[in-house]
Amino acid sequence: MVIVKTFSRRLKNILLKKCIFVIMRSVGTNIKPIACLLLMNFSSLLWTQNKTEWVPPMDIPFSLSGTFGEPRSTHFHLGVDIKTQGKEGWEVKSIAGGYISRIRVSLGGYGKTLYIDHPDQTTSVYAHLKKFAPKIEAYIKTLQYQKESYTLQQFPNKGEFSIDAGEVIGYSGNTGSSSGPHLHFEIRDTKSQKPLNPLHLNLPVKDTQRPRIQNLFLFYPKNSSVLTHSESISLQKLNDSTYSTPLIMTSGKIGLGLQMFDRQDLSYSKNGIYRAKMEVNGKTVVQYQFDQLDYSDSNKLFIIVDYPNFKKKKNKILKMFFQNHKPLTFIKTISNEGIFNVELGKSYQVKVTVEDFSGNSSHIEMYVDGVKKRIPNKILEGELIEPRLDYFFSLNQKEVYLPKKTFLEKAILKIEEDENILSVKPNLFPFNNPYEIRFKVNKEDTVKTRQTFIAKKKEKKLYYLPTFIKDGHWTTEIKDMGDFTLAIDSIAPKITPSNFKPNQWLSKFRYMTLKISDDFSGIKSYRGTINGQWVLFEYEPKRNRLTYDFSDKEFELAKHELRLEVEDNVGNRSVYETVFFRKYNLN
Repeated sequence: MVIVKTFSRRLKNILLKKCIFVIMRSVGTNIKPIACLLLMNFSSLLWTQNKTEWVPPMDIPFSLSGTFGEPRSTHFHLGVDIKTQGKEGWEVKSIAGGYISRIRVSLGGYGKTLYIDHPDQTTSVYAHLKKFAPKIEAYIKTLQYQKESYTLQQFPNKGEFSIDAGEVIGYSGNTGSSSGPHLHFEIRDTKSQKPLNPLHLNLPVKDTQRPRIQNLFLFYPKNSSVLTHSESISLQKLNDSTYSTPLIMTSGKIGLGLQMFDRQDLSYSKNGIYRAKMEVNGKTVVQYQFDQLDYSDSNKLFIIVDYPNFKKKKNKILKMFFQNHKPLTFIKTISNEGIFNVELGKSYQVKVTVEDFSGNSSHIEMYVDGVKKRIPNKILEGELIEPRLDYFFSLNQKEVYLPKKTFLEKAILKIEEDENILSVKPNLFPFNNPYEIRFKVNKEDTVKTRQTFIAKKKEKKLYYLPTFIKDGHWTTEIKDMGDFTLAIDSIAPKITPSNFKPNQWLSKFRYMTLKISDDFSGIKSYRGTINGQWVLFEYEPKRNRLTYDFSDKEFELAKHELRLEVEDNVGNRSVYETVFFRKYNLN
């Protein structure tokens, strides 16, 4: 198989459909058809100039726990998640020849990640790795010891790490913000770094199952999204692929929303769909198709995912309409922002089709009659926030600053203060950028001030928010609403050895592990030394575990002094010191 052949074939199909459309509409001239066919041939040439053979990134049966464009809690998923049978350590291979352009090690996000540039101007990304292949691992460890840091980001020179197709580049893991062992795999356009749908590579994913539509919602968008009303419409499954609804009697401007998922044959995970289309009286009003994304698209998830339902019930309702926003990359067809007007006395046939990448589809057939209907208006109390303006609120030594474009659309805010609590509600409007919560710093001792931070209060529990002092105020930046207060963390982190005891002989041990934890604000940094020399402890936040590989360094003496210093996010520090014994085979 060849990557460019796959993309070329799909591109040619798309262009061919457009050319047929042009030919059918051309009257009395052959200029347009000829130009179109030339364009198609030229595009094919572009894709086939550099042929790059590829292989699957893993040799295990492909089962997906996440698909491209799938709505997550804050963004659209930018790749596919390949299950690893609940295990770590599977070989991960480069899908094609090329060179390593970027290596990143982080505590959150993608964890241990490799980026490989290929001759066809694509970049493959392999994330959440347990470790890299030996030559890459040795290279990274050298840099980590030079910089005395576990986390790093490196951009090797073009000829520094040449990679062959099918070459083992690392081993699958669970590092970073991963919620379980898997390989997160991406394909990007090298120049623009736009994520592309990896399923276009014909990954060996078996899928014969149709997408499932769980719920249908009717929305009544108004000029101000503040007053948008929605209601659930009951669905009846007629057969394996078709759903119907009762006759809908309403009037005015309406839009649709769907709660749905897709499964592959070897996976029970509820994944996202590939394509969704709505037709009214045979005319396509809106169509989504997840072939590629912009990073700006990914941050605008709540343009099409209904925010109030998500915040209240964690339901991800994908709207088939949007208001007052530029079209997103994956929206292929749009008419009147996906909203259609139901006129009194008229009838409408509406069809919604959802499809997975393998072509399995399901659809809803519904009929709408235009009759007069009273639509309830939900009136909210508070301050109207226009996205184009800055807003500043001050309440008894507490402040809220909302820069322009804080919200994706108009919002209503009710800001109240009660003793030590600052309340910003209701949480019904999607954010575009963070805003500031501020509490005035009182004249107190330095230690107490350092231990103070802003916390979010939820169900009688307090949650740490990154806090800094700005213009005499404790300040935090946040993209959420709720109740906020000041809290103090005066307890230092805990450090406990896991697989050894003080004064123990560790000559037969491969690793040394310790557990570190903090009861409130969380771990900020750590530093470990043996005999006064910095050593690399790998931190696994999900397990609260630090691990040192004894093969990293050799020491001449048998007696060794371990020192580990850990600091939490407000400056509380703990130091653990002990002695252990280990003989190294020095030649």
